[in-house]
Amino acid sequence: MWILGISALLGNTFVLVFRLRSTPTTRVAKIQAMIITNLAVSDLLMGIYMVLHAVMDILIGESYFWEGRAEEWRASTTCQIAGFISVLSSETFVFLLVLLSLDRFICVVFPFSNWRLGVVSTRVTIGVIWLASVLLSVGGVLLNNLNPDAYGLSDVCVGLPFIRKSTDIREEDDTWTSNQYGIPYSTTIAGSTVSTWKYSIVLFLGINLCGFVVIFLSYIAIFIKARFVRAELGQTSQSAKEIKMALRMLLIVGSFSVGCQSSSLVS
Repeated sequence: MWILGISALLGNTFVLVFRLRSTPTTRVAKIQAMIITNLAVSDLLMGIYMVLHAVMDILIGESYFWEGRAEEWRASTTCQIAGFISVLSSETFVFLLVLLSLDRFICVVFPFSNWRLGVVSTRVTIGVIWLASVLLSVGGVLLNNLNPDAYGLSDVCVGLPFIRKSTDIREEDDTWTSNQYGIPYSTTIAGSTVSTWKYSIVLFLGINLCGFVVIFLSYIAIFIKARFVRAELGQTSQSAKEIKMALRMLLIVGSFSVGCQSSSLVS
């Protein structure tokens, strides 16, 4: 956690300094610079989240297990802040990558279209993205405070899709243990389980999956468009370049899916 957190802080700080010191001149360069700068800010927030957990791990230490401080930690203000930062970072990351992919898709596939992002429209869209991410982050925190029994946070302060709650709980006599030790003993049995964090299912498995599909289809369309353009220009011996382009797009889409998984699971 320390390595990942500090690496995210240092790497994204470098990106921010580099971007803020550069002065893009063209419209496309300005748009790309704005999106990448905000991507660096969202990743920087994830670094803060990781370092915060690493610090709290040192402060709480083994008492988390031996003294049963799990509930105390989950209900703490620090944990609520960490959860807010995590969701804010991950969802902003997703939305910005979708915006970046759509901008590239329009520029390559429809180069003469009037429906293009401008500098002002990009700023407005990025502002809307941050606002939507803040609202989604606040929503998770509010749900946890309004109904902690149903929306109790996990140990990493984010309600994850696989967290389930036991229902139809009943006690039954454990005859084997009673006969073995000669004392009456009962055990607790759950009839079924239900998902306790439906909000995160919509968030991580719904919104993020839709974002992945949009990015995947956008880069597939870009690849197909590039092949058609090369064919029209008579460039038939471009197999090596096409393989290189395909691998580059596979890396982009793959890094997005890994990023989403790490945002929703590691965070």
